[in-house]
Amino acid sequence: MLGLAFIAALVLAVLLLWLSPGPSGGNPSAPAIPLPLEPTAREAYRAAREAARAWQPDARPSSLSAHWQRTRGRWPNQTVWMFHFYSPSSGRLAVFLVEVGRPRMLREALSPYPLPTFAEEQWRVDSPQALEAWWADGGADFLARHSDAEVTLQLKPASPTDNRPEWVMTAIAGRQVYVVTISGVDGQRMP
Repeated sequence: MLGLAFIAALVLAVLLLWLSPGPSGGNPSAPAIPLPLEPTAREAYRAAREAARAWQPDARPSSLSAHWQRTRGRWPNQTVWMFHFYSPSSGRLAVFLVEVGRPRMLREALSPYPLPTFAEEQWRVDSPQALEAWWADGGADFLARHSDAEVTLQLKPASPTDNRPEWVMTAIAGRQVYVVTISGVDGQRMP
């Protein structure tokens, strides 16, 4: 009788170990985003904004973006940000690159038409939150299936007549494209 109780207890213990979720006591966590999250768009924007205002005092952000591509199977360790600023008074556009915290003007030109700009004061969702939303909404699966994927993250006005900022995250691998758009104001997924 004691032997039967011992075997039943052993089977129960093995069954509990087999069914347990692991040492954390919860579901296993999703893998970390492999893309560099630093510097954030906001951090790089501070440097770009100073340079843009030195260029034209009324310079406004038209868009900003970062692009990542694997090199020899590895993602880069740092994000390089590109900023487009438009000056309504001069009708000119300037493109700045911010790398390692330093802004550099790449190009300046007369714009053939007025460019939409986004409302800086409404920009509340920074790049890490945008990437996390993309990652959770299928970005992780896309990158797992496509080792050759390139990823672009862009903040821009919602439309030419709507200056609310919105994030567009795009992953491309061959002919496969995965896009997620979220509000730069509150982080809500956009249709």
